[in-house]
Amino acid sequence: MFNPNNPFDSFFQIQREFDRLSNQFWSDVPARTTNARTSFQVNANDDQWRIDVPLAGVDPKNVSLEAAGNTLTIRAVEPKGQDREEYRYEQTLAIPQFLDLEKITASHRHGMLELTIPIKEAVKPRRIEIAGAPDDRKQLRTEERKELSRA
Repeated sequence: MFNPNNPFDSFFQIQREFDRLSNQFWSDVPARTTNARTSFQVNANDDQWRIDVPLAGVDPKNVSLEAAGNTLTIRAVEPKGQDREEYRYEQTLAIPQFLDLEKITASHRHGMLELTIPIKEAVKPRRIEIAGAPDDRKQLRTEERKELSRA
């Protein structure tokens, strides 16, 4: 039973109300139907991002890629066959600005479209040499040796 004088009951009542509103919100949002054919996976490392888009049964000649600004659009239209309906796929991806969309490469193997987008050289970490510290000690040792040889 809810007791308004107990602070724990009030806290849990607020949490229950939040959960109820959250569930109501998500149940009111129209569901987007997805299947395994339209999902994609992103793998990142220090040099590049690889995006894998499953397009099983789609001929690579029926796939097109369009880059505009930082947006990449993937389209595939497989015509109606004897035993299947026409297949249409379109996915638009917002590509982060640190990726070099000008150097994108694409391949299609075993029903998988593989996109490789390198990271821009300007944003890759680079080693910065610190001037002064090692050279000053070396020079100091050389001057000390000269003084010792004079004595």
